[in-house]
Amino acid sequence: MKKLIPALCFNLLLTVFAYSQGCSPLRNVAGVSPDIIFKNSESINKSFLNITNRYLEGSSTYKGTKFVTDTLVTNRINSFNISVLKMLNNGWSLALNVPISANSRRNSADHGGLKTPKHTTSAFGLGDIRFAVYKWLLNTATHKNWNIQTGLGIKLPTGDYRYQDYFYRNDTTKVLAPVDVAIQLGDGGTGITGEVNSFYSFSKTLNIYFNGYYLMNAREQNSVSNLKGRNATPTEIANNTTVMSVPDQYSCRIGANILIEKIVLAAGLRYEALPVNDLVGGNKGFRRASSIASIEPGVTYLMKKSFAFVYIGIPFERNIIQNHQNNMTPAGFADYVFSFGAQFEL
Repeated sequence: MKKLIPALCFNLLLTVFAYSQGCSPLRNVAGVSPDIIFKNSESINKSFLNITNRYLEGSSTYKGTKFVTDTLVTNRINSFNISVLKMLNNGWSLALNVPISANSRRNSADHGGLKTPKHTTSAFGLGDIRFAVYKWLLNTATHKNWNIQTGLGIKLPTGDYRYQDYFYRNDTTKVLAPVDVAIQLGDGGTGITGEVNSFYSFSKTLNIYFNGYYLMNAREQNSVSNLKGRNATPTEIANNTTVMSVPDQYSCRIGANILIEKIVLAAGLRYEALPVNDLVGGNKGFRRASSIASIEPGVTYLMKKSFAFVYIGIPFERNIIQNHQNNMTPAGFADYVFSFGAQFEL
């Protein structure tokens, strides 16, 4: 079981990285869960470095839950994350997550309009850093087969949420303006995050797990234009969507792991959403309220003081909620999300 628990808890780490699913701006701001190495949770002054990378290509366009086409837009999101975990005594731990993203968006609607040549806008740089404190609720020395952990964190607006690139109006004219919210590096809000992580070990080789995560952003809008260098339409003015909102987001995951020597096979279900209404603050501004349900198989290879993993997320249900906050427009979602990385004891 001691070999299996690290990989199990690393699965929980993956659950709190909310994906940028194409047009739907579910960002990788959640940070790192400190239960990555549960077998060391009783230790003091141990630290771990986690390096992860995720890639997705969002080109499947949906309106509501109905597929429209795969030719309107292509968003590519590549996120590199460096996370540091510090184990303390009595079940406490600290975690810091620093994301770096290289994103791009290729379509025609943002430029000359539909049925005109496609062009690409991009954004590269630091994302929103997150710091969190975690506590196992039960004594880790006596509850090695199951436990529950809570976490409270702060998400800082360190990512450039005003990132700009050129939008082409025709072959000779282009304007500099903020890029689409799907590829922005941050949302401009200082957020509070809450988490619940839990696991149960049936045997030395079989575990189940659950993770819940919520990001609460009190800021309503970030004052960044959503117009891509154009004049506002009457619809955008009436719907208060000329600037971008700073929305909440949440995710949950449940699954199981099985250990086969040094290989851990995993399978889970993940649900992520960007809600229509925030818990705190107003809801004005442009937001692509949406949800994604996915299956997520993966494999982890265990080593003495490190491990490496590969996961693939496969969405089976997508929904872009049609309302005034997104001007009744469709949105692009990914068909696959690839995650890979490693952890090292420092």
